[in-house]
Amino acid sequence: MNKGLIVAVLAGMPMLVDAATQTYLSDFIMNKQTSQAYHQLIAGHDFPSWVKQGGTSTPANTITIKGETWQLLSGCKPHNCPAQSIALLYSPEKGVIHGVYSDYDQKSERQTLTWLNLDPTDDAGMRKILFNRLNGDL
Repeated sequence: MNKGLIVAVLAGMPMLVDAATQTYLSDFIMNKQTSQAYHQLIAGHDFPSWVKQGGTSTPANTITIKGETWQLLSGCKPHNCPAQSIALLYSPEKGVIHGVYSDYDQKSERQTLTWLNLDPTDDAGMRKILFNRLNGDL
């Protein structure tokens, strides 16, 4: 076998391993440790069924806010991400979860945000991070 091919395959292995270990919203929802937190977060809201499964999502990011590590996750309505999406911040250390759900009416061009486990007195930085994730900025 060509030594150059072997080197190329071995060099690509870390990317394959990394892609296999990335967490998506659906993984987060199915995980025994995080599932309960997610379902409590969305409980009592009349969200579409895709929200319960995670919809279409991208890999989570790990970010630091005021010295604390958070997972930043998001998902959207399959085949129509601009219409509906959800973004989450989860602290694995504390088990705390925050989120925002967006419903965008394309006819009226009006966006309705439902803040989850955040109120107006909470950290504006968290709200900004979640809103930016809805728009794909993080």
